[in-house]
Amino acid sequence: MQLIVGVILLVAFGVAFRLALPRDGKVRSFLRNDQVQAYYAVGMVAALAGGILNVVLGWIAMIG
Repeated sequence: MQLIVGVILLVAFGVAFRLALPRDGKVRSFLRNDQVQAYYAVGMVAALAGGILNVVLGWIAMIG
């Protein structure tokens, strides 16, 4: 179960990262507020860290 949750979190991070990239040199409209950018970045880092942690723990649980 941890492995699946980890993969879902990593996919969510990838999608969030892709959505945050500028388009035609302009910041996305939902990220124009500095406070929203900060929370979005923290959420992305949390999804990445949680995803990696759950994948590693799930993999260890499967092997051991």
